[in-house]
Amino acid sequence: MTHNGTRLGRIAAYAILGIATLAALFPIYWTLLTSLRTRVAIFETPPRLFGGELTLDNYRTVFADGQFQASLIITIVVTVLATLIAVVSGSFAAYAIARRPRFRTRRPFEGMMILVRAMPGIVIAVPLFQIVVGLGLYDQPIVLAITYAAINLPFAVWLMVGFISGIPVELEESARVDGASQFRILRSIILPLVAPGLAATTIFVALLCWNEFLMPLILADQAGKTLPVYIAGFVTSRTIEYGAMAAAASLAIIPIAIVTLLVQRQLVRGLSLGAVKD
Repeated sequence: MTHNGTRLGRIAAYAILGIATLAALFPIYWTLLTSLRTRVAIFETPPRLFGGELTLDNYRTVFADGQFQASLIITIVVTVLATLIAVVSGSFAAYAIARRPRFRTRRPFEGMMILVRAMPGIVIAVPLFQIVVGLGLYDQPIVLAITYAAINLPFAVWLMVGFISGIPVELEESARVDGASQFRILRSIILPLVAPGLAATTIFVALLCWNEFLMPLILADQAGKTLPVYIAGFVTSRTIEYGAMAAAASLAIIPIAIVTLLVQRQLVRGLSLGAVKD
């Protein structure tokens, strides 16, 4: 009876996981399928889930647009800079918080960091726009990188605090007895041990930066147009270019998907490492 109940529980769990996986992957599949269809096929009723006439015309349209290449380069540069700033700064800040035993307001401080990250972007969009325009920095990619880094810094700190807290303090004390400096302890002991957590934090922050839409929409025009804004440009007052928009969206998935696959082992280990927090 117990054996049958356990087996049924596993079957139910796998079934739920399978349904959840299909639900998560279906929008990606539909985007890819739409990007390979003609305009007539896209508006077929009822829509076809499989087969039909396929074409690469939508991809040719996107590649022929010089703005796509420019937006891709801008998005990559801004994402790399913002992620680097947020993760490096967040790691140092997280180390200071995790290793401060008398930091009595640590828990409220961590909660405040998450609250800041969860705050709707539109709350700071208007004053930030006024500041950027007043400084003459409108439509500058470097402003987007700094803004992304500032927005995602609390999230990076919060994640890294959990990872660093799992490292025994005794390792650092032994290194200090051997004469190691604080910087060497951080470089040679802490960072190698939290490398999986560092990879997980980097991926999450990079995803948030890569998909950011509101800030580049408000703080940039042509010189700082990122891929999310470029893709949204296919929606006009006259029509919506579903095929080209789906093609651009499909291409936008590729870089971040490649990076995620390359570090998937570290990502899984990092998530497991951060599962236990003091």
